[in-house]
Amino acid sequence: MKTFSRSGFHNLAVLAAAGLTPALASCQVTTSEKYSQPILDASQVVIDIDPGTPLPPFDFSARDQAFLDEVQHAAFLFFWNAVSEQTGMVLDRTGNDLVSVAGVGFQLSAMPIGVERGWITHRQGHDRALQIVTNLRDHPDNRHKGLFFHFLDPSGVPHPRAYEHVVSTIDSAILFAGLLTASVYFGGEVAQIADTLFAEADWTAFLAPETEHPAYRGFVSLGWKADNPRHPEEGGKLLTLYWADAGGEHRLITFLGACATRPEHRLSAECYYKLRRPLGQYRDIGPMFCFPYSGALFTSVTDNCWIDYRAMAPDNPASFGYPQRARINWWEDARRHVLMHRAKAIENPLGLRTPGPNAWGLSASDGPGGYYVSHLHPDRIPLPNARDDFDVPPADHAYVEQWNDGVIAPYSAGSAIMFEPQPAIDALRHYRALTGSDGQPLVWRDPAYGGYGFLDAYTLDTKTGEPWVATDFVSIDQGPLILGIENARTGLIWRLFQAHPGIREGIKRLGLERR
Repeated sequence: MKTFSRSGFHNLAVLAAAGLTPALASCQVTTSEKYSQPILDASQVVIDIDPGTPLPPFDFSARDQAFLDEVQHAAFLFFWNAVSEQTGMVLDRTGNDLVSVAGVGFQLSAMPIGVERGWITHRQGHDRALQIVTNLRDHPDNRHKGLFFHFLDPSGVPHPRAYEHVVSTIDSAILFAGLLTASVYFGGEVAQIADTLFAEADWTAFLAPETEHPAYRGFVSLGWKADNPRHPEEGGKLLTLYWADAGGEHRLITFLGACATRPEHRLSAECYYKLRRPLGQYRDIGPMFCFPYSGALFTSVTDNCWIDYRAMAPDNPASFGYPQRARINWWEDARRHVLMHRAKAIENPLGLRTPGPNAWGLSASDGPGGYYVSHLHPDRIPLPNARDDFDVPPADHAYVEQWNDGVIAPYSAGSAIMFEPQPAIDALRHYRALTGSDGQPLVWRDPAYGGYGFLDAYTLDTKTGEPWVATDFVSIDQGPLILGIENARTGLIWRLFQAHPGIREGIKRLGLERR
């Protein structure tokens, strides 16, 4: 099965499709299947929240509240100030003039946080949201079949110098999540335009065609690529890379597809449950989804930024024709991945200087050699009744751990505050306190001097012995940070997103029940 994931800067799947290779550092660990785990029948596995597990919103101390205010406010200022003057849309990163539509989705979701925390007025937030959605609507060449090109220029049209000229299903999904959040919060004309844009998205146009290999049919393509990037109206074709496994990005796409307001544009609930669910376990943490193509922590977090799985019972794939799929509560599954990431950072099998009890959550970020996607996996659990390459990946698939020179992205542990609050706060305080040889903060840039909080990533594991620190703030990394913290504190984004009528109807179609 051909699949990969990651929205934002340098979509790795599209790079692969173009025959390019993203930068990968050393520190790669290849592990064979560790069949020391129990052999399970997936149909009998239920991953659910144990009684007594603390649930958000959490009760933070006054000291922690003040610290989280500082972190969130810095991230919010990025979404408020690092924008195109023409459209109000946030830039992909501080180092270029690209606009990532996924970043805009996070930006629209951050606007209500800014209002509720008193950093901007409701009128300011409304007007910025209206400016953004109006510009999205008024440039029909920025989309195909209602889904959006990954990168736009500051005027809101596809960027001529973009890294890729692709209509991206995941970046569009994140944009739509933000549009629906802003729709509920601001209402009025913002809601009218945002809801119309969502209604125009034809998710069925991105399904693998019947001419594809039978194993790929029913999955959503990563995107559509124009034959002539300068004239996309001349036509193009779907990428032959598909969202096949139940990672967070995959779930968000098929969830929103099932929520489509126009029946002719809607994905069936079966598309959501068709996503494969291999299982793994690490130590005594318990069974968890074992994503075969990336063990980066963001793959467990992305959809949890909006979908309130915390309040839902485990889903039920068998009721939609997939008996060899575990029943999973995806909030609890993400929590277990958080625990695994921290445990592996503490064990630190490569003896790196950077990872540790307060520096964990390997994910996707900038790195010394380019753009890195790290991988940490649980030990795979054999599922003898599962069909190879249908319920689970091919039997010969190798799970490879990639530590990428110990590069740590602060947003990763920070966004995990939705699941494990104290380890996340401890990590954020650790990153905030790091200093360089000059005694100045290593990865924190004070908003009082034009900074936006945490730079994208850092590592202490370099050949020179001097720390490496990213130079940019990145929209798709600042986004999970500010949203994750807000959900941990108030559940605001969950409440807004779930209040949208289209989302409520989609939840019913998917058979997702409140606990």
